Amino acid sequence: MGIKLITIDIDDTLVNSDKQITARVKHALQKATNQGIKVVLATGRPLSGVQDYLTELALADQSDQFAITYNGSVVQTTAGEQIGGHELSLADYKKFKGIADKFHSYIQVESLSYAITANTMVNRFANGENNMVRMPLKFQPMAEMTSDEHYVKFMFIDTAEKIDEIADNMPQDLKNEYYIVKSTPNFLEVMHKESTKGNGLQLLADKLGIDISDTMALGDQYNDLTMIAAAGTGVAMANAVPEVKATADVMTTSQNEDGVGLAVEKWALNQSVPELEN
Repeated sequence: MGIKLITIDIDDTLVNSDKQITARVKHALQKATNQGIKVVLATGRPLSGVQDYLTELALADQSDQFAITYNGSVVQTTAGEQIGGHELSLADYKKFKGIADKFHSYIQVESLSYAITANTMVNRFANGENNMVRMPLKFQPMAEMTSDEHYVKFMFIDTAEKIDEIADNMPQDLKNEYYIVKSTPNFLEVMHKESTKGNGLQLLADKLGIDISDTMALGDQYNDLTMIAAAGTGVAMANAVPEVKATADVMTTSQNEDGVGLAVEKWALNQSVPELEN
């Protein structure tokens, strides 16, 4: 018994507000890895967007270390070999491009190694996202898009007010047919119905022969809810949205107070952690 697999969201969970892994977090995760615990980054980003963090944690480019990317649409080794996941289609994209046009909003497709948009104007939020995750952006008119593209996920990217408007007015049949989740105030993401971080965690646990009760998941946002619920020990960050706190089994400190490190020390490494004593 004991934690054998840990899945960790990145932004405002693994990293602090300066996008850095603090020394205590890094030390705890390296100690867990040295004890044979699988440490898995679970993120909406593509693999290219997590390489620096994987390298810092000595997990990059390995056939026996893993990452859950695109919010669970791709489960892969950190060397890039896919072991599971689900994609969308051109027909799916056309549905959501129609929604984006109706609300005069920006939408892009994320493929395996680049993003695609038919929009001729790219807003600052989209520019920032693509730069951060190192995704080249390709402009392609709808008429030129083909069915053999990898439609991994779609992203509405806009002001928080516009994203709320789109989310509030999303047709119920689309909510039923797809996994649609707000991952930040500026991002509304669309994936295959089975593409969730929780399903990615379950798939990986099954592949590794690990009982789900021996897993831990840490997160702060709506797209972390499924893995927080699925894990044997679901951990909410102190900075998490209320729904994550309500779903989690336990809560740690914030991303700026070594929250991941303290949680791993206490619930995975079985150390005494005064900061988490009630």
